[in-house]
Amino acid sequence: KKKVDLTLDVHKIFLQAIKGHSYENQYRFILQTGLRTGEMIGLKWEDINFEARTIQICRSMEYRYSTKEWRIGEPKSKSGYRTVPLTEEAITILKNQREKNKRISDISEEWKEFVFLCRKGTPVKNSTYDSALFKICDKAQISRFSMHILRHTFATRCVEAGMKPKTLQMLLGHSNIGITMNLYVHCTEEEKRKEINLVEKALMAT
Repeated sequence: KKKVDLTLDVHKIFLQAIKGHSYENQYRFILQTGLRTGEMIGLKWEDINFEARTIQICRSMEYRYSTKEWRIGEPKSKSGYRTVPLTEEAITILKNQREKNKRISDISEEWKEFVFLCRKGTPVKNSTYDSALFKICDKAQISRFSMHILRHTFATRCVEAGMKPKTLQMLLGHSNIGITMNLYVHCTEEEKRKEINLVEKALMAT
């Protein structure tokens, strides 16, 4: 199924719709970093270097309903191990989350090191993020989308701003450039028009 990113208009509506939501920090963070959901869930405070403004991606975490337990594993591939530079907005989100975690009355030893926890002091299941997204979309009267679309949208915004595919590949942790080109370089009519305007004189061969 073709992955459809959020248009700029829908992106803005979505950001308005999540203000004050329990998972606002998580949704905003993926839009700022392009992490996979499992990478975001598995992020620990030790992975963050506020001074260098980077995060290290070295694990992925998901809830397995079959065994009713959390599974912590390696990133999707070798290239999944990566350093992601943080925007000013991403830094602010992390600081907000740190303050939010301080207000949680009881966090067990098992989860203390993890960044994104719910008010019960535990990680949020992958599917719970999607379910909450659907409700937000319905309320905001926009088409439903899943968590992966937030990652996809990050990639599209990067392309629109002129990021090189190779850089985007490394940020997303793709094992080869073909995946990046096929899945994420979504060429809109507007982008095509812009590119043609750039090369118009060259095409005249004068």
